Amino acid sequence: MVMALAPCSSERAWDLLVDVSQHCNIKLRDVAAALVATTKDRMLPEPIQRELRRALRRLHAADRR
Repeated sequence: MVMALAPCSSERAWDLLVDVSQHCNIKLRDVAAALVATTKDRMLPEPIQRELRRALRRLHAADRR
């Protein structure tokens, strides 16, 4: 799912999920479950949304270098 949001390798997608999990202080499995739940019309919790946006910005900034 992350690879569809931000075209990247599976390793980068995993790192992004880990980053979001660590910055939100939410278990990785719960972050992943929340992302999957969005496919069933559930909203992503605000802390995860915020950190996901930040992580995506860092990923894109790193790609530009």
